Amino acid sequence: MSDASSMRRPVEIQEFKAVIKDLPEGQLAKIRSELENSMRHLDRSNLRLKKYIAKIEGKREDTPDGVDQEELDKVDANDLQLFQDSFRENEIVLRNHYERLEALDLEESYRQRGARSAPSAASGSSQSHTSRAPAFDSDNTGGDTNAPNSVYL
Repeated sequence: MSDASSMRRPVEIQEFKAVIKDLPEGQLAKIRSELENSMRHLDRSNLRLKKYIAKIEGKREDTPDGVDQEELDKVDANDLQLFQDSFRENEIVLRNHYERLEALDLEESYRQRGARSAPSAASGSSQSHTSRAPAFDSDNTGGDTNAPNSVYL
């Protein structure tokens, strides 16, 4: 038997679009919720990272919620590259999440209009999907942290 925990692997956006066509609405809502939650955490993390980077570079910025001056005083200048890399990686993941949310929006609009499936031109395939997709899990824990485009099937 196959389930989400046994089929954890990163997927590209085209595969994501193909998979969501076969998922029930409840599963789409769960995926949307997980993506939005992840995006909130990434946004919050990037606010902190931006403040840390500004502190190291000697720039003045207002302290975002959750970052106090004592915490900023502990920021080590040797971590600048780490903070910058982390910020950039978070931005990549955020863009990928936005792309997935757009795919979910498009799929939901096709379903509301009564279309059988989204146009296949974007996926480059005219084949119809007759089989059900495996359970889908977009939780990025336990995955490859070096793969910023990680949403798991």
